[in-house]
Amino acid sequence: MTPLLCSAPAKVNLALEVQGVLPGGYHELDTVFCWLDLEDLLDVRPSAKTELVIQDEIGQGAEVVANEENLVMKALRGLEDLVDRELPTRLHLIKRIPAGGGLGGGSADAAAALLGVTRAHRLPLQPADLLKLAARLGADVAFGLQGGTARGRGRGELLSPLPSPPDLPVILLVPPFPLSTPEVYSCWDRLPAEVRRAGRGSAERVVAALSKGLPQDLLRSTGNDLEVAAEALRPELSDLRRRMLEAGCAQARLCGSGSTLFGLLEPGSDPEPVATRLKGLGRVLCTRFRRSPR
Repeated sequence: MTPLLCSAPAKVNLALEVQGVLPGGYHELDTVFCWLDLEDLLDVRPSAKTELVIQDEIGQGAEVVANEENLVMKALRGLEDLVDRELPTRLHLIKRIPAGGGLGGGSADAAAALLGVTRAHRLPLQPADLLKLAARLGADVAFGLQGGTARGRGRGELLSPLPSPPDLPVILLVPPFPLSTPEVYSCWDRLPAEVRRAGRGSAERVVAALSKGLPQDLLRSTGNDLEVAAEALRPELSDLRRRMLEAGCAQARLCGSGSTLFGLLEPGSDPEPVATRLKGLGRVLCTRFRRSPR
């Protein structure tokens, strides 16, 4: 077995349209994922027994726990079931992505575990095997395997690669409160139809903008159907988005189901003054789109 250090990048949804409800209660999506230059790291090493150790670098406290409910452990157990044997591994997870905010950190960690354990144990698995397992672990885990920029349909696991976005500064604002993904979708289900689809067409617009590679087209194209539901649950989010625009962001959107918000700046802008103006509203992080694949 060979030790490996695996990258687990955060993601944002440049577009997120909720198409309806699928059998089983899941929601059908049309979304555009993009990796950020913000990552967790997963160190995969030989061990006599399986162990998950979490190194919390940003003070998340009890939000991320090292037990069997962690998606990293679920990924390992899924691989063990798939190959029908134990895979004793020491997994050292370095957390840098804020948890529970729509940035996909847990899903990225699970994808890193699938890749890292497969490579470290030299398992005879094909990419299709890992994608099937990823889809069972969570809707965003499949994107964590593919990475880069991609359009996701179905629950988000049916992926088509897209061109990388223009090189724009990105500001993340993590409010001092979480949002429950099931509660956000449940709220969306209860909204009037004309309100639910306020962002209709955002996925197609973002795909067209990415194909052209023009920053201004992308800034005008982003959308997220879940914003109206998240803001119904936490009206402060609407004010925070407004504050981001006033601070200098050219666009501000909800990350996934929230509660994190991401702001896009004009090309060549300095993000530090914008970040300074947002201090006191929550955790503020400056990053960019990650343009290279895994």
